Amino acid sequence: MRDRGLRVLGLTSVILAMGAVWMSAPVARAGDGYGLVRELSSEKRKVRRSASQKLLAKKDPTVVPALVDALFFTPRRLRAEIIATLEGLSGETIGGSYLDWVEYVGKQTDLEPREGYLEWKLENLSRVDPEFRKVFYSGAPHRIRLEEILSGGVRLDGIPSLDNPRHVPASEAKFMRSKERVFGVSVGGLHRAYPVRVLSWHEMLNDVIGEEPITLSFCTLCGSGIAYSTKTPSGKPYTFGTSGLLYRSNKLMYDRQSYTLWSNMTGEPVVGRLASTAVKLRVLPNTLSTWKAWVQRHPETTVMVPDSRLAARWRFDYTSGAADRARAGVAFPVWQKSDRLNRDAEIYALRIAGAAKAYPMDILLKQGMVHDEVGGEELVLLADRASGAVRVYRRGGLTFQRGESAGELVDGSQRRWRVTEEQLETEGAEPLERVPGHTAFWFGWYGFYPQTEVYEVP
Repeated sequence: MRDRGLRVLGLTSVILAMGAVWMSAPVARAGDGYGLVRELSSEKRKVRRSASQKLLAKKDPTVVPALVDALFFTPRRLRAEIIATLEGLSGETIGGSYLDWVEYVGKQTDLEPREGYLEWKLENLSRVDPEFRKVFYSGAPHRIRLEEILSGGVRLDGIPSLDNPRHVPASEAKFMRSKERVFGVSVGGLHRAYPVRVLSWHEMLNDVIGEEPITLSFCTLCGSGIAYSTKTPSGKPYTFGTSGLLYRSNKLMYDRQSYTLWSNMTGEPVVGRLASTAVKLRVLPNTLSTWKAWVQRHPETTVMVPDSRLAARWRFDYTSGAADRARAGVAFPVWQKSDRLNRDAEIYALRIAGAAKAYPMDILLKQGMVHDEVGGEELVLLADRASGAVRVYRRGGLTFQRGESAGELVDGSQRRWRVTEEQLETEGAEPLERVPGHTAFWFGWYGFYPQTEVYEVP
């Protein structure tokens, strides 16, 4: 049953409680479209039936997005009239699944919500958390369709971020296991590892490596862990938290300076004060690897220390796989779909100069090295089967072979290139920069980039 995705971490009870508050709110503008939608959740059946009849008589499809929102906040025992109204206005027989109706609305790309939808959205979300008024203020600019923004029933920062966590040298990291996965981030020759088993619970991290402020945003639902530089022209970095909202099954984070929503997948502001600006976060290379492989390449690395007090406070189990087990069965709809790959197939994703390309991880790890071109850039992709790590570099027209060691490549002129986290290096030639990329599940990537290419073995 698709609505089971709403039951993780007790969200069913949260939603029912919010529904009770929503239904008890004063009904303003009772005669207009949104007022009638409110009446559809009344405890009184006569009120619900009357509202449904009036909405069906108006034959106004612009209230459909609001009806779907109302479905989320309304207990099942009161949903019959909402569903009947939805089916009557849409001409579709979809049933009572909220997530199926969300997918339907997503597909209606030419359907404009009724005027006042931003305020309607705020009215609903502010019952989850009044702080959403700082994001969805009247007239707030937005780059994405508001009707596709979903609530997970979580307040702003209801999933706590990790802010400036403690870290120790690898030699002191007795708590790490050789096969566990880490996100490895390198800036200015400094290296730091972040255990996935911890990030899987918190999903958001703010840290500083050397002099570089970073955010590591991990959308567990779509499998995308992306590192961003958070520098600003003013010199004061953005810091990010989890909003509790989703867009096409991808988490929306928010910055605590302007209360703007940002996309985890694109690094762009999408709703709020910065959404009308050209600002965009710079993606940093990060490597999803095993701890053993990371520390072998970088014995001088530091690693984040899991905070046992934070885990106890939030009842998080930091053992490997625990967060995934807690989320088992959670799913949110993405209406743009492709059966080119299996829905949950893991891919390595690249975006260069407006071009998007997906590399199936099983193929990439099997081949080990791929020469390719994306967005006019000639690239070499290096994949390590043992650790699962993928690194991508510009190749400047060169063709490489593996050298004698894992950290070495040889070009056609027999020059030896050293593979570092930030570039390829050799004597007598300009270094070749690393190109940021990240893993993702196929459905999540395609939902944002339906024009994506898919790598195939030549």
